[in-house]
Amino acid sequence: MRRPALPPGVRRLITPRVDSFVVRRYTQLVRSSSRPKALDDVTLVGFRTLAEDDLWGKRRSPKVRKAVIDQFHRLYYEHRDQTWQNTYFLGIPVWKSPLDLWIYQEMLHDLRPDFLVEAGTKFGGSAYYFARLFDLFGHGHVITIDIKPQPNRPEHERIAYITGSSTDEAVARDVDRRIDGGKAMIVLDSAHQCEHVLNELRLWHSRVPIGSYIVVEDTHADGHPVTTDFGRGPWDAIDAFLAENDSFTIDKSKHKFFMTWNRRGYLKRVR
Repeated sequence: MRRPALPPGVRRLITPRVDSFVVRRYTQLVRSSSRPKALDDVTLVGFRTLAEDDLWGKRRSPKVRKAVIDQFHRLYYEHRDQTWQNTYFLGIPVWKSPLDLWIYQEMLHDLRPDFLVEAGTKFGGSAYYFARLFDLFGHGHVITIDIKPQPNRPEHERIAYITGSSTDEAVARDVDRRIDGGKAMIVLDSAHQCEHVLNELRLWHSRVPIGSYIVVEDTHADGHPVTTDFGRGPWDAIDAFLAENDSFTIDKSKHKFFMTWNRRGYLKRVR
């Protein structure tokens, strides 16, 4: 496959000596604060060159690839009015990445759980999405938990709403009664502070059968790579949980679309 054509100004600089040129020119411009556009231009050329080399396999660079993914991830997240807070499934708000929603579709198709237990309902858009997938499969129900009821949540025969905390033992017992021995998959998308998520993991992990998953959402918080202001988040909760429990492993195959809000958060029970 041939590389796409580059603009002449960029193509002229794509030479075996581009690295030394970019470093030398970049250093000159950083020291001179009077030429911001030139600094932008040379930075773009240098990064474009490295990214092209990685893309086409000439020189693979995990750091460059991560930078590309992380920058798009932050761009997508920070422009929420345009992106994730403006995302709908059949008219219902779904505050998730469409890439992760597709991963969920593949997981539910393959696993065919009897129940999907969701912590964090909000508007009910993801619960409705899961329920409509279960309609297509002809099997499965959604139990979704939130401390705050919301008006106008979608009604569906496969959805059961529970008002309460996802760290409450009484709520977990209510879910157990409803599941009645069925196979469950669990999605944690309520409060994202580390302590809360770790308490959720400790409470719910035993309800996941071998081969199924407990998914910790929004591991991108607290600088992974999204900037948040509530301190340690789900990423650290996963570290703490896996340090004390060897029944789960991180399923990196769910990272296949590069950008995921749940990196390291697809936890598969293996024993």
